[in-house]
Amino acid sequence: MTLSHADLALIVEELATLAIPGVIQKVFPAGPRQLTLQVRVPGQTHHIFLSAAPADARAHLVAERPRVEGRPEAFVMLLRKWLHGAWIEGIDLDPADRVLTFHLSAVDPDWEPQPEDDKAPRRALRLIAELVGHHPNIVLTEDDTVLGTAHARTLGDRPLRPSTPYLPPPAPPELGPPPTNELAALPPDGSRSAFIDHHTRTARKRDARESLFTTLSRDLRSRAKSLRRRVKHIEQDLQRIDEAADFKKFGELLQSAYGKVERGAAEVRVPDYYVEGMPEITIELDPAHDLQWNIDRYFHQYRRYKEARDDVETRYLESADLLEALEEARQGLQELADADLDTLTAFKEKLRGEGLLKTTHRQRAARKALAPRPPYREFRSRRGDIILVGRGARHNDALTTRIARGRDLWLHARDWAGAHVVVRRDRGEDTDSETLLDAATLAAYFSRGREDSLIDVTYTDARHVRKPRGAAPGLVTIAAGSTIAVSIDEERLQRLLDSEIDEHAD
Repeated sequence: MTLSHADLALIVEELATLAIPGVIQKVFPAGPRQLTLQVRVPGQTHHIFLSAAPADARAHLVAERPRVEGRPEAFVMLLRKWLHGAWIEGIDLDPADRVLTFHLSAVDPDWEPQPEDDKAPRRALRLIAELVGHHPNIVLTEDDTVLGTAHARTLGDRPLRPSTPYLPPPAPPELGPPPTNELAALPPDGSRSAFIDHHTRTARKRDARESLFTTLSRDLRSRAKSLRRRVKHIEQDLQRIDEAADFKKFGELLQSAYGKVERGAAEVRVPDYYVEGMPEITIELDPAHDLQWNIDRYFHQYRRYKEARDDVETRYLESADLLEALEEARQGLQELADADLDTLTAFKEKLRGEGLLKTTHRQRAARKALAPRPPYREFRSRRGDIILVGRGARHNDALTTRIARGRDLWLHARDWAGAHVVVRRDRGEDTDSETLLDAATLAAYFSRGREDSLIDVTYTDARHVRKPRGAAPGLVTIAAGSTIAVSIDEERLQRLLDSEIDEHAD
C-alpha cells in the first residue's frame, strides 16, 4: 500500500499520540532496509516499523516485531549504538514531502561514567525516514551531519555519506492525493497503523500467490516440454532396436558372400534367403575393413541393441509415467487458479516431494548442509522384519548396489517407475508370506502405479539384481524373479506407514 503525504500525516498524528514521551529500548532488523524501533511509554510498549525498501516505503506501528534471521545490516548496528535509551521528543512530517523525522535525545555512546557525574550527557539526533521516490532511505543525523544511512543511493544528487552535511531530498511538484477514506475515518489509537499493516500484508500475499502460480506453471510446462523431447528420443531408440533384427540378418547373409567381395568395396549384393524368390539386396560395407570384420560389426550391433532393449524400455516407461504425472500436475494447478497462497505452497511441496519439480542450486546447497540421511526409509513388517524403501532413483541405486546383501529379498513394482524395496534377511532365513505381502504393498504404494486396483510386484534375491554399466539411476536387470499381484489394503498400508522409523526425528 503506497502512503500519500495525507496518509502519513494521519500516521504521524497516531505516532505522536502513542509514542511520545517514549524511550527507544531496542532496534530490530525487519528485512532489507527495514527496521523496528521498540519504544516504551508509561504502561505500554510499541513497535514502530520503518521501511526504506523500494516500492514498500512506509512507517507505522506493528503489533509485534518481525522475526528476521541472519546478521543485522550495518545501519541497524549503528542505530543500536546510538539509539539505545534515546528519548523521542517529537515526530513531525515535512509539510511539502513524505519525509518523517524523529527528534531524539540520545545518550552519548562514547561516554564513560565518572564518580562526579549525576547523569549521562545527551546528544540531539534526528532519525529521518525519506519515504520518497524510487530510492527511499533512512538517515541518522546530528547537527545536520550524516552519521549513517540505510542505503547509499538516494533521491536527487546528494552525497549522503557519513560526516557530510545532510541535505533534504528535492521537493515534489505536488503533495499527492487526499488521505485514504478508510484511514481518515479511524481514530489515532493504533487503528490506522493496523489498517495499513493489514492491507500491506494482504497485498503481499496476493502478489506472492500470483508469483508462485506463475512460477509453478512455467516450471511444470518447461519440464513437460523437456520430457516430451526425451520420450521422443527414446521412441527413436526403440525404433532402432526394433530394426536390430536387420543387423542379424545382414550378418548372416554376408556369410554367403565370401569370395565375392573385393577389398575396399562399399557394398555388396547378395540373395535374400529369408524372402520367397530370394531377390538380391544391397548391404552396405565399411570399405576400410574386410568382409569378416563387417560380418562381426553387424552381429555386434545386433547384440548391443538387443541387450539395450530392457534398459531403453524401462527408461521409456519411467519417462512416460513422469510425463503423465507432470500433465496431471499441470491440470491440478489449473484447478487451483483461485486458491490462496497456503494451498499453492502446500501443492508446491507435494510436487517437490514427488520429484516433479527441479530443485534450485540454493535448495540443493541447503539440502547438502543438512545432516546426511540414509538413502532409504525404514519400516517394520508385522513380525518385525526390517523393510527398506529407496527414496528416489539415485537412492535406489545406493540401496540395491551398496546396502542390500545378496541374501536379502528385493522387490519392485513391475512396469512402473518406483522405489526399490529390500527386506533384510539373516543367513538361511526365509521370508514369510505376511512379510512378503507387507513389502510388496510398500513397493506398490511407492510407485507410479499406486492408483491401480492391482499392481504386479517382482521379487527376487538381491544377488540376482544387477545394474548395467552406464545405465540411468535406478535402472537394473534381474536374472531370475517371481511376481506377486498386490491390491493395496488400506489397513495394512497404514500399519506399515505408522511403523516407519525416523532417524532424524527430534
